[in-house]
Amino acid sequence: MKNAGIILAVLLMIVHLQKIEAQSYVRPVLTEKEKALNFLQSIDPLTKSQHWQNISPDLFLRNLRRNIEDPDFLYAGRNTNFCSYAALGYVLLKEDPLGYVQFMTELYQNGKAVYGNTTFTPSQGIKETAGQIFYEGELDRNEADQVLFFTLADHFKGYLNVLNRHYNPGDEQTMWASTNLSKFNRMLRAMFKTEIHSTGADLARPKISDLTAFLNDKLSHGNVFLYLNNTVLHRKFHHKTKKRIPTHYVVLLGITEQNNTATITFWDAGYKTRKTINMHTLRWILYGISWSVNKTQP
Repeated sequence: MKNAGIILAVLLMIVHLQKIEAQSYVRPVLTEKEKALNFLQSIDPLTKSQHWQNISPDLFLRNLRRNIEDPDFLYAGRNTNFCSYAALGYVLLKEDPLGYVQFMTELYQNGKAVYGNTTFTPSQGIKETAGQIFYEGELDRNEADQVLFFTLADHFKGYLNVLNRHYNPGDEQTMWASTNLSKFNRMLRAMFKTEIHSTGADLARPKISDLTAFLNDKLSHGNVFLYLNNTVLHRKFHHKTKKRIPTHYVVLLGITEQNNTATITFWDAGYKTRKTINMHTLRWILYGISWSVNKTQP
């Protein structure tokens, strides 16, 4: 009887310790990036789409996974007019990676998808073209990026697209894919869950007395996009002449100023770049500033 009492006491102690351990265990909270990677793992292997015949499901998933792991490498291509869609995609990957991969896989599997309050139904022409882009560097192998850029360009239209609204092969390099400032802001408001504000215009530069302080203030509350004449900052090969119009979008990451010279850090369609530039030149090439205001911040 004595031994039975000892055994019972030990068992009760074990049960008690297990309860304490269970109560003290806290399930780790997954980051949005981890949730996105787990989601991709759950759908691998992916069945080949009946809607995007030229998109390999393996390459599509590989591209999505790399984008989540390192958004910096999202590349718009050498000669395309996809820079605005890449700038949007870069921030989307950082702000809502799970929403991004869910949207992209729905788009691939069903031929259409909803993000926020917007339904995207890509045209047959771009479904047949995506996956067949060549000679655009890294974009050739990034089939999910081709799907995203073509879908955004096909859906959102501005006055620059009036004369070319329906895709024909090669239109990724034409006005079909171009983005004016108001169109860009509509894209941001449709895709982001934050307030979007903007200053400037397609043909008129913003008038801001202390530009560096203004940009740093906006960076402290959210993301900042710059709409530029790309002759100074942009790496693309096909812009050989200096144009006096804005043609390019970058994501501003930081700016400092000393002796009327700015040092700016920005993401530019596949590259993080730091550049020193005279403030007069920066004002000359800058036509538009768009920024988000995160609701959790003052």
